Amino acid sequence: MIKRGLLFTGLMLASATNVQALPYGFSDARSIAMGNVSVATGGVTTAAFSNPAMLMVNESDDTFAFHVGAGAIFLDNGGMIDDIDEFQNIEDQINLIDTSDVNNAQALLDALNAQVEVLNNLNGDSLLGRASPNVAVVYGGDSFSVAVTAGADAFASGAVSNITGLGPFTRAGIEAEINNTGTLNLNPTADLDAFGAITTEVGVSIASSFNLLGMDVSLGVKPKVVSAEAITFSESLETVDTDDIIDDTTQDLGSFTTMDAGAVISFTDSLRVGMVAKNLISETLTVTTNGSSRDIDFDTQLRVGVAYNNSFMTAAADMDLTETDPVLFEDPTKMLALGLELNAFDYLQLRGGYQTNLASGATADDLISAGIGLWLGFNLDISAVVSGDSVGAFVQTGFRF
Repeated sequence: MIKRGLLFTGLMLASATNVQALPYGFSDARSIAMGNVSVATGGVTTAAFSNPAMLMVNESDDTFAFHVGAGAIFLDNGGMIDDIDEFQNIEDQINLIDTSDVNNAQALLDALNAQVEVLNNLNGDSLLGRASPNVAVVYGGDSFSVAVTAGADAFASGAVSNITGLGPFTRAGIEAEINNTGTLNLNPTADLDAFGAITTEVGVSIASSFNLLGMDVSLGVKPKVVSAEAITFSESLETVDTDDIIDDTTQDLGSFTTMDAGAVISFTDSLRVGMVAKNLISETLTVTTNGSSRDIDFDTQLRVGVAYNNSFMTAAADMDLTETDPVLFEDPTKMLALGLELNAFDYLQLRGGYQTNLASGATADDLISAGIGLWLGFNLDISAVVSGDSVGAFVQTGFRF
């Protein structure tokens, strides 16, 4: 059977389009719990991943910080995994039927029609998975701040293609097939095609601030080196399994240098707006498979955010300014995110969030998230995001002083 681990590890396969672009990522448990808002809310331990300019805002007034986190999100648009499991279960039932006996024609007809129904349900559905571990060491000073970060991002998308053998089937046709050949040569089938990109990056974020017309303005940049691998695979729905994916499908795509840049304007101590540009220097890497090639675009991504915070709460909203094309058959993305955090004396934080996709043609359900933050002499943050057949989680820990 196909398993969700296929996506969490980023081992996914290639298919329909010639150009793919990786969507806006996620970096920390607090942001995920608050709907993935981060542009104007990044703390000292996470700002380098979301908006380097936020290093100078430093909500907690800490000087040094260490952060390590990991998480994964799985989006199953249309219940695709359950349908694939159902298809394989029906295939197992067909294999138990004596297909040379005409008396089994009705049982075969029912099974074939059930497989056709499953394939029709699968048409247009998609799978999406993402896993992101990262680590950061931060110095937050009065005149400048610096962070050294390292992280990986395994992104995967899969969909069904090459659907064939849909009939229509009739009992008379099945009986004729068996009588003429002594066997059954009818076979509804399809392939699971997908594509996976695994990127690693190392970056150094530098931020500073100044006063302009009574407002604090923070600017930050993050030069980074990005390395990428691609994994391609295609397998029939009848037999697809995680064990079928082997290491020799991996392609080393090389590395490139780019940067993120951000700005934050603090109108008051509580109200601020931010903007970040990721992959300011865009890059395209080429994957070659079976004599054909396809491109992966690391496009520039723009996002804006606004946040209001005081000692008891933080409310924020982020929105993508750029729309990201689908990697395979899943929705394009242009996200609007809303988040809220309630703070109890800096020892306990309760968080909630909401995300909706504003991209043209997007059909996936909205995402609801929640999480908790604890200070136990070190920080521990846990978050979860759910929607229909989709689920994700992120956990991080570290310390600051």
